[in-house]
Amino acid sequence: MRDAYYNEITFLYQDPVILQVGVGLLTDSDPSFDRFFDSMELLADTISESLQSQVTIEDSNHHVIGYSSHQTESDPARISTIIGKRVPNAVIIGLRKKGVMHQLQNSVVPIRIPAVMEVGLGPRLAVCIKHQKEVLGYIWVVDTGKLAEGHAESIVEKAAAIAGRYLLKQRGWKMKQEKTHEDFFWKLLTSHYASEPAIRQEAELWSIPLPGSYYIAVVESDRLLDEHFMLKFRQSMDSFSGLQLLLATTEQNRLILLFSFLFPLPGREALIAFMHKLTEGIAKHEEGRLTAGCSLMYTEYIHAAGAYREAATILELKKLLPYPARELLLYEEAGFWAYLPAILELKRSRNRPSPLLFPLKVHDREHKADLLKTLAVYLTLDGNLKQSAAYLHIHTNTLMYRLNRIAEITGKSLKDTAYRTSVYLDLLTEETAHLNQWFSPV
Repeated sequence: MRDAYYNEITFLYQDPVILQVGVGLLTDSDPSFDRFFDSMELLADTISESLQSQVTIEDSNHHVIGYSSHQTESDPARISTIIGKRVPNAVIIGLRKKGVMHQLQNSVVPIRIPAVMEVGLGPRLAVCIKHQKEVLGYIWVVDTGKLAEGHAESIVEKAAAIAGRYLLKQRGWKMKQEKTHEDFFWKLLTSHYASEPAIRQEAELWSIPLPGSYYIAVVESDRLLDEHFMLKFRQSMDSFSGLQLLLATTEQNRLILLFSFLFPLPGREALIAFMHKLTEGIAKHEEGRLTAGCSLMYTEYIHAAGAYREAATILELKKLLPYPARELLLYEEAGFWAYLPAILELKRSRNRPSPLLFPLKVHDREHKADLLKTLAVYLTLDGNLKQSAAYLHIHTNTLMYRLNRIAEITGKSLKDTAYRTSVYLDLLTEETAHLNQWFSPV
C-alpha cells in the first residue's frame, strides 16, 4: 500500500537551490491517478490517456504549465496557445464576452462549454482550479463528442485536485524564490557587496543568472503600485522577445528592473523602443501617468547602485522640468542634463542671481514685456523661429524683433555658443517655476 506521504505534494531538496516538486493522489475508481506526478505535463498526458482527448493546463494568468501530447487535430485556439505558451488575449476576451470565464470561475464542478468559433475555440470540458475562493488555474479538455457523461467530469475533477496542490506548492516556492531574488537585488541597489566576486558568488548560490551586460530601468507612476499594475507589467514583459528580465522590485510608486538583451543591440533605438513599448503597454490599462528612465549599459554588477541612480536622475529631471526634459529617457543621451541637479544645488547654496538674466528681468519689470519668456521658449524649442513664434502666438517678425532687443539689452549674441549655453542653464536652474508655468498644458 502506498504510504499516505504521497497524498501530499513533496519537496525533495538536492541542494539549497534546486527543487523538485511532485504530486500524488490516491483514487479508488481510477488507478491511473494513483501515482506520483512530477510535472503538469505528466498529469495532462494522464488525463488525455484516460479520456482519449487533448488536454491543456494553465495557471491563473493563462500561462500554459502542461499540455498533452495526444496526436489528433487541434483547433486554432489550442494551437496558438501551445505555440505562445499562453492563451491569446483574443481568446480570453472572447470567452469573457460570452460569459464563459465568469461561469467557469463561479462553478465548483467541471462544466461543458460549447464552441466559440469566432475565437477558434471548439467545444471543451473545463474546470477552474481553486483553493477556497482563489483561482489557481484551469484545465481544458477538447470535447470531440466522445467524453462520457459523468466519467469525464470525475476524471477532470480528480486531476484538478492534484493540479491545485501542485500550484499551491509551486506558488510557495516561487514566492520564496522571488523574495530571495528581491533581497539580492536590493543589496545590489544599496551597494551592500564589497566586491564583484562576492556578488557573483551569492548569485551562483541562489542560481541567479548574471549576463555579460545589463541595464537598470525605473518606471514611476503618479500613484502607488498595486497588484493590477504588476499584472499588466508581467503581461507587457511577456510580449518582448530577445529580452531577459533578471530582477525586479517595487518601492511605493516605483518599479525597478534589471534586464539584459539576449543579442547585442545594433543601436540605442532598440533600447528606446523597449522603454516606450513597456510604458505604453502598462499605460493602456492604467489611469495614472507613467514616466521612465534607463541607465547606461554595465558589465560589472558592483556598479548596479550607480546605474540605479542614473535611471532615477532621469525621473528627477522629468519632475523638475516636465516640458524641457520631456524627451529624456536614456542616461546616455542626458548630456548636460545629468549635471543639472548638481548645478541647481550649487546655485542655491550661493544664493546669487544670474548676472546674465538680470538686465532682462529689469527690462521686463519696467516695460511690462516678455523678453525673458521669449528667450526661454526660443532656447527650449532649439532656436526654431517658426515653432517659437507659434508657441508665443506672435508673428515671426515680432519674434525676430524681440531677439534683437535681447541682444541689444544684454550686449550678447545668441550665436555665441558659450553665452547661449550659459543663459539657458541659468533659465533652467533659476527660472524653473516660470518655465513650468510657461510650458504648462493648456
